[in-house]
Amino acid sequence: MIKLNFRRGSAFASKKAKKYLETINPEDVKNITVIRHAAIGDFMNIRPFLINAREFFPNANITLSVLRSAMYGIPHDLINDLHIMDKDDPNNKTKKTSLFTRIRQARELPSQDIIFDLTDSSLTLFLILLSTAKLKIGYSYRWIRRIFYDMATLRSDFVIEAESTQHMLNFLGSKTISPLRYGFENIYPKNNIQQRIIYFAGAAAKIKCWEDEKFINLIDNLSNKYPSYEHIILQGIKEDEKFLNIYESFQNKRNVILQTPMNLDDTMNFLSNSRLLISNDTGIRNMAIATETPTIGIFFATGAFRYWPRDGKHSCVFNTGYSSPSIDDVYSATKKLIGTLYA
Repeated sequence: MIKLNFRRGSAFASKKAKKYLETINPEDVKNITVIRHAAIGDFMNIRPFLINAREFFPNANITLSVLRSAMYGIPHDLINDLHIMDKDDPNNKTKKTSLFTRIRQARELPSQDIIFDLTDSSLTLFLILLSTAKLKIGYSYRWIRRIFYDMATLRSDFVIEAESTQHMLNFLGSKTISPLRYGFENIYPKNNIQQRIIYFAGAAAKIKCWEDEKFINLIDNLSNKYPSYEHIILQGIKEDEKFLNIYESFQNKRNVILQTPMNLDDTMNFLSNSRLLISNDTGIRNMAIATETPTIGIFFATGAFRYWPRDGKHSCVFNTGYSSPSIDDVYSATKKLIGTLYA
């Protein structure tokens, strides 16, 4: 049997959940669904959860529920099946999918023993409501969540999200391992680490983007401080991620290079074999973290603690008032991290 162990207020479990768990062992669980309706950075964040879920439920088939509009970077190596939902009409992005379509897609999900909602959106709550899973687990933001979930844990804004997701497994008794494991050591091995710093100036929302002028000054300062390094301005796949206005200042500087977009595998290899990434709060940074590449995160539009692994390889630069960090602050943090890791 699975016995729960938690303090009152830190989580909740219904009588139905407790009764169900008294009848099973982890080895008895045959089908699990994990809901992650999000983008590539969030797929990186759930890799440790999936690795530990596979170990805790050794006989379970794992289905991942995703949005059709956000399928880049799906962790195919850690799942068995895929379930797809449409938030927007595939034929007309300006329209939401109909209720009939959402019901039909929700019912395409096969019968499950346990379903984990790692997203907690209106669409995922709808999916949970229609699910026939024997046990439904999610986050307990408000008391009304008890209508949807049989069990729920709190999600802290002060613990890295990849750890918060694993609390749902700790709830059940899983001995999740620290440091976090992302499972990329054999897929993207660190066998040719180069003396290079990567800069990515984009983000999912413009409000999260550090000013271009500050990136220009930072790259200028660091390319002078570390002349033997390659300083790579990495382009993204979106039209506003070309960063030509940033590179324009460095066309005559030999150690500053503009890297055109690469496919996912090449990007992951490139990140894995680099010394450092400096970026905004964006998916590229989560990809670097997942390949165990050190990062400097620049934060001012969102809280940093939820995206900051405290393992000594990463630094986040932010002000207490969450105004845009200064060039000197990011420069100093970079020098400190390079000095600590590559002295």
